[in-house]
This record gives sequence, C-alpha cells and structure tokens, in this order.
Amino acid sequence: MATTNPTQTLREEASCPLCQSLFQDPVSIHCGHNFCLSCISRRWEEETKENFTCPRCHQTAPTRNFRPNRELAKVIEVAKRLSLQVVAKEGEKRVCWKHQEVLKLFCQVDQTLICVVCRESQAHKVHGVVPVEEAVEEEKEKLQAHLKILKEKKEKLLELKGAEEGKNLELLERVELERQKVVGEAQKLHQLLEEQESLLLGRLAKLDQEILRRKEKKVQELLEGISSLEQQIQELEEKCQQPAWELLQDSRNIWRRLEKDGGQKATGVGQEPPGLPEEKVALREVLRRHRVDVTLDPDTAHPHLLLSQDGKGVRWDPQARPPIPDHPKRFDSSRCVLGLQALLGGRCYWEVEVVTGTAWAVGLAKESVKRKGKVKMNPREGIWALGRCGGHWQALTCPPVPLVLPWGDPKVVGVELDRGGGRVAFWDVGKMAAIFSFPPAAFGGEGLLPLLCLGRGCEVTLAP
Repeated sequence: MATTNPTQTLREEASCPLCQSLFQDPVSIHCGHNFCLSCISRRWEEETKENFTCPRCHQTAPTRNFRPNRELAKVIEVAKRLSLQVVAKEGEKRVCWKHQEVLKLFCQVDQTLICVVCRESQAHKVHGVVPVEEAVEEEKEKLQAHLKILKEKKEKLLELKGAEEGKNLELLERVELERQKVVGEAQKLHQLLEEQESLLLGRLAKLDQEILRRKEKKVQELLEGISSLEQQIQELEEKCQQPAWELLQDSRNIWRRLEKDGGQKATGVGQEPPGLPEEKVALREVLRRHRVDVTLDPDTAHPHLLLSQDGKGVRWDPQARPPIPDHPKRFDSSRCVLGLQALLGGRCYWEVEVVTGTAWAVGLAKESVKRKGKVKMNPREGIWALGRCGGHWQALTCPPVPLVLPWGDPKVVGVELDRGGGRVAFWDVGKMAAIFSFPPAAFGGEGLLPLLCLGRGCEVTLAP
C-alpha cells in the first residue's frame, strides 16, 4: 500500500466537496456534512425542489438549516499553515500539491501561495492575487517602514534622555545657588541675633540689680515655687521610668493635679511675673521690627465669614445674605480665611486681637493648603496654628498639644515666622510671654499665608 502524505490527507479533508478548495466559512447542514457557506447557499438556490438535498449523501430536509462549524474553521487555519511549511521545506520545488503547478501567486485574502489553476478556482476567483515576487517586495517594504519607525522612536528617546540629563544638571545648579543663598541669609541672622543678644544682656544686667533689691518675702515665694516645681519634675521623671500600662493608667490624674497646683504641661512655657520688665519691652521692639501688614483675602473666606471693608476684621455671620460666588480658593467646609499677601522670606510678625468668642484658631498655612472639604489643621496638611476651644488652649500639632497659661488668656496673640530657621512661634503680646513654638520645619520655596479660623459667635481683628 502506498504511503499516504498526512499533509495531503489533511488538505483533502479540509476541502469543500463542491469547490474542491479549502473551506471558506464552513457550515454543517442537516445530515452533518460540511460545505462552504457560499457554495451550499448557491447550490440550494439553484434547486427547484421544495426539499433541500445534501450534495454528498442526497439526504433531504424540509427546511434550509445550517450552522457555522467553528471547529472546522480552526482546522482550516492549521491546514493553511501546514501548506506554507511544506512549501518552505520543498524550497525551489514550490508546486501546488493539488494541481502540480508552480506556486507563482500569492492570495492576499487567504495569505497563502497558489498556482495559476488555483487562481481560476471558485475559492480564489474573487480574491486579490499578486505575483510572489511582488508580494515579497511589498512585505519587505512594510517591514522596512516599520523598522524606520522604530529607529525614529529610538532617536527620540535618546534625545529625551539627553534633555532629561541636562534638566537635572540645571536643577542641581539651582539647588546649589539656593544653598548659597540660605547660608548668606543665615549669616545675616546670626549677626542680628548677636546684636540683639548684646542689647538684651545689658538690660538683663540692670535687671539683676533690681532683683537683688526685692523683699525677703518675695524671694521666699519664689523659693517655694522652685521647690514645688522640683517635686513635680521628680514625679514626672519617675513616671517616665514606669512601664507603659502604669504610665498611661494614671496620666490623666497627674495632669489634673499639675493644673490644680499651678504647674504646667510640657509646652516649654514658664509662669510669667506680673508687669512688663525692660527685657520684655525690648523683646516686643525686636518682634515689631519685623512686623508686616496683613490684609484678609475675601476670595478665600468661608461663606459664613463676613469680612470688614478694609480686610482687617472678620466675624462669624450665619445670617442669610446674597449668595457668595464659589471660587477655587474659597474654603467651603472649614470656617477659615487666608491673608491676601504671601510671606515669602526672612522674619515676619503680625498680631491678632480676639474681640468676642471662645472658639478660634490663628496661624500660617501653605499657599497650596486644601480648600475644599474638611481641613485638618496640623503641619502635615501645611498648617501651623494655635487655637482655643471651649476654654481650652491647644497647639494644633499632630496630635494636638494642650496648653496651660497660668497668667490668663491673652487678648492679643502675636504670630512670628522665621523662614530661615523654619520656626513658627506664638506670643501673648500683653505679657510678652511665649505661648508655643513649633519644631523647626522645612517650608521649601512655597509662600505662607496668614490663617484665621472662627467658631460660632466669634469676631477677630488684625491688630494695627
């Protein structure tokens, strides 16, 4: 028995009985035989009988019924690829297995090599066909065009790489210039501090003489106060050495006892003596030397905040009035308002007087601070502020730090910004006493804006 060529057998099984070519859109009819969709449709249209007959087994059916054979369609794709592989292996023998003619043509629809006889068959008659050499040249042109595109993309990426390296070099140079600028500003600040130190030390020397003339009773009161503080310090040091559960268990009682005794929590602020000594007057003069004129920006004010005509005052006003137009800079949830001018460099100082109200906050915010939705007031969100709520003072750190002011509530609060040192501090202007100072922060090149936040029934004025 002659050896059967598997590829040829597969080709025969994958061919339509009507057109003798590979199936095109194969479908199965009522008896299970397969045909090209166009071939069986054309055959049945030519029949005049009422029933539909299978061209192979002649079995009839009363209705025209066929379904797509997707599995056979996949087999056809395999047969096409095998035909191409056989052609590649045969090399120069490129002949049609069916007609034994040289495969000189290329079917653009089926993407396969065909002979001149296949070209006239029903399977390829309506397809676009070109000579093999022309098809090869066309394919090479496509590949060369795509290769050109890839090379152009590579050149662009190399250009971008060079530009990025140049940009980074420029940024590094700018950073170095900024570093030199910071060093220069720091040297100026050191010189200013040395001058102020000399002035204050001279006045403190005079104060030493005044202290020596105090009455014995006053000295005794101070000694008793020192003794009380030493006891509290010792108690806190012992408390810090306790295990975590013991430390937390009684911490609230300790704070209450310290407040009751006139002590102070860890805010870095001491009790102020009555009056305003000479060194306090000097300190006030130093701060006010850096005073800036602050005006509030109406475009940032929450709709329930009403600004004065000169932009120096603001109060809580929930009464109905003409709708305020929305603005990208306006706070829509937190009752805040920002200053109009950004504080960009050096030292700056400004004062706020609280006319009425017990719920408010004052401080500084970055220009990029969040305006829409609820705003968290802490340095992580770009806000350095101090506030009062329900009779309690607190620094709005993360978490907030409670404050105790033994000398009473300040009527005017001073806000000091030292960009060079990265420091924001708050002062009781009446007593010229330090309230709180935030740890050094990196503000970067972004400007800082004065910030006010008001609760119900509160009114605040920028001190002249």
